[in-house]
Amino acid sequence: MLASIEPQKLEAGSGLSVWCGTCKRSATLNVAELVKRLGPDYSRLHWDLIEVIYCHECRAAGRDDRNIQFTNHAVSPEMRRR
Repeated sequence: MLASIEPQKLEAGSGLSVWCGTCKRSATLNVAELVKRLGPDYSRLHWDLIEVIYCHECRAAGRDDRNIQFTNHAVSPEMRRR
């Protein structure tokens, strides 16, 4: 099974951020919104996410808008919701 944006990730409070290698901007992605828009079974692998996520600033400027990297932010045990 592919790595999906599973409900456990959402429930745990972990996050996902994106960094643009072209303009060096970064943003924290709203995991709940991703699940709502893409569905809980959508793959969270880089090559799947890059098909739907891009740098808005670079697109508006006519630059490469898919030169992006994703970072998974795991929640430490002491920060987990109980």
